Amino acid sequence: MFSQSSLFGFGIAFSPLHIAVVALLLLGPFPLRRSFAYVSGWAMANGLAILALMLVGDRFSLALNHGEQGQVAIDLVGAVALLGIGLFQLTPAAELGQEGMAVRLLNQLPDVRTPLLVLIGATSALLTPENLVFYLKEAGLLLVNQPGVSRDLELTGVFVLVASSLLLLPLPPLAWIATGGGIREPLLQVEGWLVHRAEWVVGVLALLISTYLAWEGLHGLWLLRGAAPL
Repeated sequence: MFSQSSLFGFGIAFSPLHIAVVALLLLGPFPLRRSFAYVSGWAMANGLAILALMLVGDRFSLALNHGEQGQVAIDLVGAVALLGIGLFQLTPAAELGQEGMAVRLLNQLPDVRTPLLVLIGATSALLTPENLVFYLKEAGLLLVNQPGVSRDLELTGVFVLVASSLLLLPLPPLAWIATGGGIREPLLQVEGWLVHRAEWVVGVLALLISTYLAWEGLHGLWLLRGAAPL
């Protein structure tokens, strides 16, 4: 279960645009305070999303184990959504759109107050479409296995930590602390690459995850129809 939670968390963590936002914050005033404010909002939103989905799933007794209708629907809808996102990210339109968004962020971030960055970080996590798929998968994992409250907290903690890992390592705030702010020039280069060249990475990753979810969904549908496990 720890490996599955880590996998779902990494799916959220690999978000070049949000990593670029943290890099931009490190290049501005009060870099550590402001970048940690954004990441803390991101982490809290991820944890609260899992808690909310578990409460909803438990309240309505959703069947989220593999081969059940609820989980099959989540897998197939998630596969289609990520397929669309992945294909879009590989088009020239995505590159233009990402650059425009990055320029707007670059212009607006210096004027944003530090407390507001917590809210922006949380909103960014919750409004990223592919994150919902991983929230549902993680909540389903906990609801199906019912490991107990302490184990639930441990697994959710692992999920939140991994989901925030790429916003903290290897380039953003923790690397800034380790080098005493000496990574400013590398940050400028990485920030430029993330803003202008990372669309294909996001697209390929989305397509790979879409393939995995499609397999899970089709296999679950096979089981749902009463067929023997493959």
